[in-house]
Amino acid sequence: MTNEGEHGTTMFGSVLSQTLLALSFDTLDLAAGFIAALVSSYVVKMPWILIIYPPLLTVRGNISGMFSGRLTTGLHSGLIMPNIRKNTEYFYSLRASIFLMSFINSIIVGFLTYGISLIFEPIGSISLPLLISIAILSMMLPTVISIFFLAPSIAILSYKKGIDPDIIVYPILSTLNDIIVSAIYVSIIAMIIFWKNIFIMLSYILIPLFAVLATYFLKYRTDKNFRKTISEGMIIIIILLIVSNFTGGILSKLRYQIERYPHILAIYPCLLSMIGDEGSIIASTTTTRLSLGNIKPSLRDIGNYESRMHIFGVLLAGFIVATSFATVGTLIYIVSLIGIFQTILIALLTNLILVLPIIFISFGSAIITFKRGLNPDNFTIPIITSSSDFLTTTSLFIVISVLMSL
Repeated sequence: MTNEGEHGTTMFGSVLSQTLLALSFDTLDLAAGFIAALVSSYVVKMPWILIIYPPLLTVRGNISGMFSGRLTTGLHSGLIMPNIRKNTEYFYSLRASIFLMSFINSIIVGFLTYGISLIFEPIGSISLPLLISIAILSMMLPTVISIFFLAPSIAILSYKKGIDPDIIVYPILSTLNDIIVSAIYVSIIAMIIFWKNIFIMLSYILIPLFAVLATYFLKYRTDKNFRKTISEGMIIIIILLIVSNFTGGILSKLRYQIERYPHILAIYPCLLSMIGDEGSIIASTTTTRLSLGNIKPSLRDIGNYESRMHIFGVLLAGFIVATSFATVGTLIYIVSLIGIFQTILIALLTNLILVLPIIFISFGSAIITFKRGLNPDNFTIPIITSSSDFLTTTSLFIVISVLMSL
């Protein structure tokens, strides 16, 4: 019993320290939030800005999460070599499938966002071609940066340094993606408002280029891994994409509060990333332990000692990080103890509401997909990202509505 206790304490400390390191990168999402808050003064007159923002973050997170999950499991199992260059065919077909899915889903984002904007904000809606162009540019530029440079570099470097890539890769990647997506998206908004001719010129150059690259990557269509990734990934991402568009609709209902309190939008990407990262760490470590045979594919194993230590370590790190970014995010805009306390309370209450749902979604999705003979890495992080984004936005809406009414 003493040995189990000592082992558990060591494991808890290891998970807590590594998760704190990983989630600490979520505070960098304040940069994404600060960038997004630059357009907060336009959200009342142009509510579609808020409607399309969550789907861009969520779908980019879904696809990069799938990519990072496959990368980390591939490194552990030997399917992917810890080399930046001259890697395996498995790696190259995986990268091709992720690019193709990103391009297809960027077009779908445009269509769905247009439909949701007609439902939630019909007066402030914009044209369908313009929304599709915004979605393609906002998603595909970060995709190129992520799958060709960021994701492989982070995964391979952490693996070589002896840091568990299951814990470190997705949190870092999701934060960097949020910053890149937000910066590109806000730049596109600025171009549409002030320099529309530049936006049109970029659309005519880049969109056909992305289409040609997507067509080129179809050369892997006979590859089993490529087909499996597309067939499994596309179905779940399209389903979750619909959820994320409703997330944008809910966020648009906070546009008056966001215009008045821009720090709400500043901490928004941090909340999305942190809660999604908590779930992704739980799921990613679970899928790796399943593939290595360290745990049984049973929902009952959520209560075993090792699983509890992993989960408690991740959740404690989340509460610590939430307090940090809420404080810093508020100080960027106002110097007020009441304002800081209010923002910390909003972040902690939102996180607290989602503790049980995230645990069961993360652990449950890994176990269920594994038992059904599916690749958990194609499903778990996309499910967690979309569901946590929707639940986080809904919980944030409820918490702010209640606190503002007091």
